[in-house]
Amino acid sequence: MRRLSAGLIPLVLFGVGLLGAGAAAPAAAGLSEADYDSFDARVTDTKGVATDVVAFGYATGTNVLLAHRGEAEVDIPFRLVLRLDIGEMIPERRRAPATVVLRSGRSVAIELDPSEEDRLMAGEADFGDFRIRLGKVRRLDIIPAKPPS
Repeated sequence: MRRLSAGLIPLVLFGVGLLGAGAAAPAAAGLSEADYDSFDARVTDTKGVATDVVAFGYATGTNVLLAHRGEAEVDIPFRLVLRLDIGEMIPERRRAPATVVLRSGRSVAIELDPSEEDRLMAGEADFGDFRIRLGKVRRLDIIPAKPPS
């Protein structure tokens, strides 16, 4: 019995080490403290009204856009986004087509489902508090942060 235990312990520890390495992978895949930071933006709603806001982002959670690309689910941190254009919901698909333009200049076609469109975004406009559901946004232009002087 002792021989079995002595051989099993290193195997179990090795297995736990592998599991621990796998658990760390999502953090390395892109989620960072910066994803909790708000940003400045110009928000254009479904009526065509554009509003400049500061300290903008999701009212709760990280500022990461949850979307679909083909059959995949994708998480796009807003810190990588320059612009987001959202089309109208297509009832048959129960998704809204959208295009993300990344800071790198690359354009990525995605789709948003109703649960993402229902997420509340909030910020500060020069006239007071500003809140809007993502589904009421047609265009979101991220205003790059000014370098410290």
